[in-house]
Amino acid sequence: MDAAAAAATAAAAGAGAGAAAPAAAPAVAAGAGVAAVAMAATAGAATASPSPPPPPPERLTAPEDIAKASALLAGGQLFRNVSASHLAHLASRMTVRRLAPGEEFVAQGAPSTACYVLASGSASRSRVTWDGQRHVVDPAAYGTTINSLHAVRGDAAFASAACASPDGCTAWVLGREELLDALASRPELGVEMVGSLAAQVRAATKRMRTPLLELPPPALSVPAVACAAAVESYYRSALNALLNARLAGGGAARGSLFPNMHVQVPARVAYIVGFKGLRVVLDREVRPEQHSHPDFVRFATMVAPGVLMTPVSSILEACNAGHANSEPLLRRSTRGILPRCGREILFGVGLNQLSDYFEERARSVTPSPVAANLAGSLTAGVIAGYLSHVPHNLSTYKLMEPSKSYAQLFRKFVDSSVREAAVPAFLSGRGRAAARVGLAVLFPRGVVIRTAQIVGSFAILNGIINGVQAAEQKRISTAMRDAASSEGGGEGREGVTPARSPQTAGLGQE
Repeated sequence: MDAAAAAATAAAAGAGAGAAAPAAAPAVAAGAGVAAVAMAATAGAATASPSPPPPPPERLTAPEDIAKASALLAGGQLFRNVSASHLAHLASRMTVRRLAPGEEFVAQGAPSTACYVLASGSASRSRVTWDGQRHVVDPAAYGTTINSLHAVRGDAAFASAACASPDGCTAWVLGREELLDALASRPELGVEMVGSLAAQVRAATKRMRTPLLELPPPALSVPAVACAAAVESYYRSALNALLNARLAGGGAARGSLFPNMHVQVPARVAYIVGFKGLRVVLDREVRPEQHSHPDFVRFATMVAPGVLMTPVSSILEACNAGHANSEPLLRRSTRGILPRCGREILFGVGLNQLSDYFEERARSVTPSPVAANLAGSLTAGVIAGYLSHVPHNLSTYKLMEPSKSYAQLFRKFVDSSVREAAVPAFLSGRGRAAARVGLAVLFPRGVVIRTAQIVGSFAILNGIINGVQAAEQKRISTAMRDAASSEGGGEGREGVTPARSPQTAGLGQE
């Protein structure tokens, strides 16, 4: 029995073990599969080839490209005073970047890592302001380089830049690191770049702003002024004839365009020479700072030429009114002399002080003396012509109709300048009359012709005077230079040849 029981127990244990073995087999097989997949993935990763590195940027090497890049750099604000050798060194460190149409290569507000020049194509630069408005940056302001001023310190870009050419652009790029390396290895390059910026700062700060009452007169050349006045007298005579006919109305007969020129030309020469000469004399003889009210004295000297030249102007005006006033010339010249005096004051201030005032300010905008002189004359002519039109009208009416009072002539001036239909319909009574007077004073009849006359007169007078004086000054400078050159090659006083330093050796020689 005991032997049989032991045998049964052993058989049961064996059966249990046999049942557990099949249950554990799937788990072992699954673990083995995961391990195999992981080993295969590791083996695949180990055998895969690495991605190739990006190609290095293409550098400028061709001599013609170096020369072109140097010229483009020299056209920028930062490199205008940099020597050719340093420009060539910077150009040799530039790389090539090809841009698609419309591709942005500088982003507003992003750190500046490089500056650019365009070898081909064109760029558009724009800046978005705080209100969301996009503004185009003037290309003349930054020259041929883009973002150079911000690249030195890595500042945020002022404006965006994008390729604007339909065929794309080729940009040559000077990285900030390359620029800093060049500055570190070539200290004189930094000095030259600072010199470029200093020249621009000097140009920007050379803004002369002399107060109107303190403007000194330019040097007076009587032949130049006389020549200009003789030419201008014909222009003025024709415009005066047209203006007088305009003021008299469409039915009035127009006089000759050039009447009594044997009187007008010498009178006009004396008139303009008087304005210019009196200004010079008063500036030399009167010392406003020695008086208790210097500005009042300056104002008095400014208006004095107009007052003193009124009699000469009256002769000129009388020459153009012979067809409407048959009085003798001298008697006729006294008609309308009071408003004419006010007009001459405005004319004199415009011709002398205002023209110089605006020319001085125009010189900070344009480097051309001719353009600055023309801009000053045109601006002063518009102001003087507009402000002097009402007194000119009154003096002309009085000259042509001496029997009428100034009150009657002013009413005629208002009636001829403003039609009833031009006054708003809702006004009536005194309001309507005041509106007509205001419109007549602000927009008088014939103001365009009168203003054109003064603008042209100022441009002719100041242009010819400055041109003749500049030619004369050039002639004198040439003569002095030739004299200095001839004296420099000879012996010194008493037969002793003066010692010459190496710096001055060769001066005065061809």
